[in-house]
Amino acid sequence: VSGHLYIDTNGDGDQDPGEPNLADVDVIITDVNGDMQTVTTDANGDWIATVPPGNTVADVDETDPEYPTGYAQTEGNDPTTVTAVAGTNTDGGIDGYYNEGTVSGHIHADTNGNGMQDAGEPDLGGVDVVVTDSNGDVQTVTTDANGDWVANVPPGTTTADVDETDLPDYT
Repeated sequence: VSGHLYIDTNGDGDQDPGEPNLADVDVIITDVNGDMQTVTTDANGDWIATVPPGNTVADVDETDPEYPTGYAQTEGNDPTTVTAVAGTNTDGGIDGYYNEGTVSGHIHADTNGNGMQDAGEPDLGGVDVVVTDSNGDVQTVTTDANGDWVANVPPGTTTADVDETDLPDYT
């Protein structure tokens, strides 16, 4: 069985030209007999293990010091189960990881219209915010009881649009 690891710098779920391979990361292989071995990705981000035919699990070792801590997986599954076939190389998949960022905000009722939240002006919970990330992916997040919202996004330009139909009328 074999596989490939890379850094998905734009978070789009595909390894684009210029996106680096992920070298020196351990992958723990458990074969059909329950035997375990650890293999390490090479400079090209590739790993390979010789196993007997049958179900095999490949699990990227997130405790490995070379593993990109705090990154989110954008391509592949971890762990991955494949059926190894005698005499052939079985593809264990491609795993891509990107450094996720966050955007956040706060919504309140500015009842006196001075552009700041003064004492007594309420936080607005339950308001939807439509977040569009650098890949054009759209997600809707909702403010909590304190009027705060947060969204995880890939690197790049992100827009946030408050759903004004959710705002209460304070006039």
